[in-house]
Amino acid sequence: MIKVVSFDVGHTLIKYNNPLSWTSLYRPALCEAAAKCNIVLADGMMDVAAEILTKYNTRVNYRETEITSDIIFKEIMSAWDCLNADLHAMKSAFYSFFQADAHPFPEVIETLKGLKSKGIKTGILTDVAYGMDNEFSLKDFAMLTVYIDLILTSVDVGYRKPCKEGFLKTAECFNILPNEMIYVGDEEKDIVGANSVGAVSVLINRSNAVKTFNQNYTIDSLDKLCGIIDTLNL
Repeated sequence: MIKVVSFDVGHTLIKYNNPLSWTSLYRPALCEAAAKCNIVLADGMMDVAAEILTKYNTRVNYRETEITSDIIFKEIMSAWDCLNADLHAMKSAFYSFFQADAHPFPEVIETLKGLKSKGIKTGILTDVAYGMDNEFSLKDFAMLTVYIDLILTSVDVGYRKPCKEGFLKTAECFNILPNEMIYVGDEEKDIVGANSVGAVSVLINRSNAVKTFNQNYTIDSLDKLCGIIDTLNL
């Protein structure tokens, strides 16, 4: 019996126009952050900061454990010799650069309402970029939180997908068995993580590309979820 549906965020619930890896956008985002803190960027400072960000870029250097944003940005501030700058302002400006055009996919709200009408609890389990604080990451889906019962980020869990910890934590918070949960995501790590704990894995594939990650189900729109639940709960 399916009692819970948990979701990834990026490209599952929320559409971003930015690439999955932010490498190509480091410089304009760092310029925004520096300007916000009245930091004058001298020769070489941008390259040093980009090198630090690349070190923590999980699309380039995979890691299981999460790193907080304070660790990352204090390292940049130290390299820039500006440890007295406003850390919060720097992070806010950097992250905001990538969040400006985030919005839910068209069917998301109606899907979440439909799940609620069936008595299905809903959750979010999402990896965040560069240890992004909840204060910033939750802005991306603030309009959805009224329909969401549980939100866990990789900062909350301490581990990133496909590690099983976040999936197990989700089941624990809802007081269910993992096989009573559907997890929906758009990447291989989402499917591998869900499968590792025995949850029902659903790949949302909004492209024409063939994606085979050993998922239990594949859908091209979230409005197909209720049909899957009806089948599983017969």
